[in-house]
Amino acid sequence: MRIDLVTLKIFLTVIEERNLARAAERHFIATSAVSKRISDLEDVLGVQLLERRNMGVRPTPAGLELVTHAKDMMLVMARMRAQMSEYGDGSKGEVRVFANSTAIVGFLGPVIRTFLEAYPQIDVHLEEWSTPFIVRALRDGIADLGTFWSGVSTAGLVVQPFRRSNLVAVVPLQHPLAERSEVSFAETLDYDLIAFHEGSLIFRMMQSYAADLQRKLRIRLQVTSFDAMRTMVRSGIGIAVMSDVTVGTPDESFGYKVVPFTDEWTKLESLIGYRDFDALPRSAQNFVRHLQRSYPGPTPEAEGRNERGRYPLT
Repeated sequence: MRIDLVTLKIFLTVIEERNLARAAERHFIATSAVSKRISDLEDVLGVQLLERRNMGVRPTPAGLELVTHAKDMMLVMARMRAQMSEYGDGSKGEVRVFANSTAIVGFLGPVIRTFLEAYPQIDVHLEEWSTPFIVRALRDGIADLGTFWSGVSTAGLVVQPFRRSNLVAVVPLQHPLAERSEVSFAETLDYDLIAFHEGSLIFRMMQSYAADLQRKLRIRLQVTSFDAMRTMVRSGIGIAVMSDVTVGTPDESFGYKVVPFTDEWTKLESLIGYRDFDALPRSAQNFVRHLQRSYPGPTPEAEGRNERGRYPLT
């Protein structure tokens, strides 16, 4: 077996997730395939990289050392792609984009379609990840650019606004909150919740603001997709907190009602982020420009930059 970049990328995902099954879900492969790649990698290197435990895995000292080398290799590949792209005009190539669930469902479809129409010889490789992981992946050179929520530290990245959206309560039609025109987050804490997975920034924000109120989330179920959330709400199992762009404006035939929040923190902003525009392959630079042109709000210049060229949005 040769050590390839795909295996190293899977290895980094395993380290991030601390779980083989979740890493397999991220890469759309079987858990057994992830386990085999890690075992083969250990055989080639002659060391144990992971400690397998009942609740997951954790890296050995050798595994932690490999994390450093794997990230370095990702950065070398990114620089190579960027430098080679200078010999072309950016009309061919590929773009590696990491995006959170909301951006994929609510924003990116039409933008990517018009980009591919303008650049038919560029391949866009889109992967769904949580906001914290996207930021780390950009710093490590695993992705060219990402779209993610503001509210996380973006030190070392260039960021700019992309879209705005609001969190809303999604409640069954017969729920006590269904007749409300708006609701505070504190009021929803009295009811069972259908929550998104723990890696999502929205879930972490909800936990944090509940803690500020000296309350806990009444989690009935946790799911990994918006379709699953809506289905569980329709079934009357609990309420959900979602971005308005992922629920649209359903009528009663959908089996639930959308109730806006009154809290200021529920007004969110999605950002575009990357390490260094000049270091991006030209195909990725073209994609960034396309995203900038699609931004419906104030221009980046109107928002203002700080002295390092980063937007003061975090």
